[in-house]
Amino acid sequence: MDPLISIVMVNYNKEMYIEEAIKSVLEQTYTNWELIIVDDGSTDDSVNIIRKYQGMDDRIKAIFRKENSQICVVTNIGFGQVKGEFVARIDSDDVWLPQKLEKQLAYLEVHPEGGLCFTKLDIIDENSKNINDELPDLYKAYNSRRNQEEWIRHFFFCGNTLIQSSLLMKREVLDSIGNFNVAYMQGHDFDFFTRAIRKYQFIFLEEPLTWYRRTGNQNSGSNETNDRRFFNENMNIRYHYFDDMEDELFIRCFHGDFVNPESVSHEEILCEQAFLLCKCIQGEVDNPVLGLTKLERLLNDPRTGDILQNKFGYCPKDYYKQSVQKLFYTEEVQKKINILSYDLNVQMHINKSLEAKNAELYAECEELKQQVQGMLNSRSWRVTKPLRKVSKMVGK
Repeated sequence: MDPLISIVMVNYNKEMYIEEAIKSVLEQTYTNWELIIVDDGSTDDSVNIIRKYQGMDDRIKAIFRKENSQICVVTNIGFGQVKGEFVARIDSDDVWLPQKLEKQLAYLEVHPEGGLCFTKLDIIDENSKNINDELPDLYKAYNSRRNQEEWIRHFFFCGNTLIQSSLLMKREVLDSIGNFNVAYMQGHDFDFFTRAIRKYQFIFLEEPLTWYRRTGNQNSGSNETNDRRFFNENMNIRYHYFDDMEDELFIRCFHGDFVNPESVSHEEILCEQAFLLCKCIQGEVDNPVLGLTKLERLLNDPRTGDILQNKFGYCPKDYYKQSVQKLFYTEEVQKKINILSYDLNVQMHINKSLEAKNAELYAECEELKQQVQGMLNSRSWRVTKPLRKVSKMVGK
């Protein structure tokens, strides 16, 4: 018998797109699936759309939340309902091509080493129009391919570029690494993938079987609050990045970044991890706060304290040199931010004034050109042409 695939879809106020998403599941050529839709307290017409399709197909199971709880909470509710041997995720504004599940399942059977299988994807806009050419950098990032070691390094230094809606994974992955971490509102998928890649291979089906939607709200949705939360979540994920990572895997992935290339014992590896955390953002050391937090513990442990000094030439004085940097938010930092923000607003105002003045001058110039052209085309200008020629000759 064909294995059951459990599909988890979460939704909040996506009445414009959820019907297309549900239809793309119903049109799958692979039919042994269950679709678990968790609505997170929508206030638009989403609930009615979900109920309509729930009444049409008993493979669709819906859970309606009265209040909004955010994506991690409701996704975990959906994960708690899965019964299949395989699990897929689709956002309520994304779309699958009809053969997605069938081809992914077959690909996993041919490549049993893979725990998580992703498809190639296309980017679409609000109207389901392909916009790959308009977002070439994103398209390239979303479809990038790496082996396990390369993904582990990429996640640590750069972040996540994988899309959940293209994923089909074995149920054992979920059972092994657990659900989404509810502490992460924006970095939940990043955290999930970083935990998964430590234990499982990612494989990629090179066919564009997923449409990932980028709307105008997403493209312009960056704001100070979201950016700050996203940065904080990513930093916290990196802080725990090496938790439960086997020493052998860490050596394979990061040996080229070691301070001491001969590090091999567990205590030495802990020191290497702390040093690496000092430069976890694109390999830079502008803010070593994560590494210093780890180094504090290592310095105060007699075993690792001796190793730091004898094997790495690192002592408390080196720690003091690093800890003098601005590591945390202060009033001084806020004052500088306020000054820079003020200067930026002033400059933007000046630029707008200049743009308006330039537009005014351009319009005036165009009007004068039209007047001159009108004169050149006039009968009087043509009649007086011989006189102007004589005048020039006399002038000479």
